[in-house]
Amino acid sequence: MRSASAATRAVWAAGVVGAVVLLAVAFSAVLSGCGGPDPLLRDEGPAVAPPARTGPVYAAGDAGRPLQRPDSLPLGDSARLTGLRWDSWGGPTAQARGGLSGPWCAPACVRKPYEVTVTLSGLQRQPGFAYYSSAGVVAPQLRGEKAAELGRVSLHLPDV
Repeated sequence: MRSASAATRAVWAAGVVGAVVLLAVAFSAVLSGCGGPDPLLRDEGPAVAPPARTGPVYAAGDAGRPLQRPDSLPLGDSARLTGLRWDSWGGPTAQARGGLSGPWCAPACVRKPYEVTVTLSGLQRQPGFAYYSSAGVVAPQLRGEKAAELGRVSLHLPDV
């Protein structure tokens, strides 16, 4: 009787071991994806590329002409940046030092433009290029309303 009971236990143990091995094989197949892609799943449409800076960066000059690191730059109809020396260009912001003049400060600032620092920002990206859309001008000689007005100026963006 004892040998029949031992034989039953041996068969039962072999069955448990077999079941564990079968589960391990099934689990590894699921993790490794051995079945390949599901034929019902399809990849359709264009690939989405990560946003990247491609092409040159401009500021719009007179008549919308594209400029890179311009020596001078209009700020609407009321002011003009001149003698610009760029510390940076092409990134999210561009920074320069130079002069500021306009009809509101003539004749003094026409002869000797106010010293300014300017930061261009607000990149507007297009396929293959980008434009700065705003400027921030800081001039120690300016106070009050004109200083606030020039603190953030929308730049002309050409129709593209």
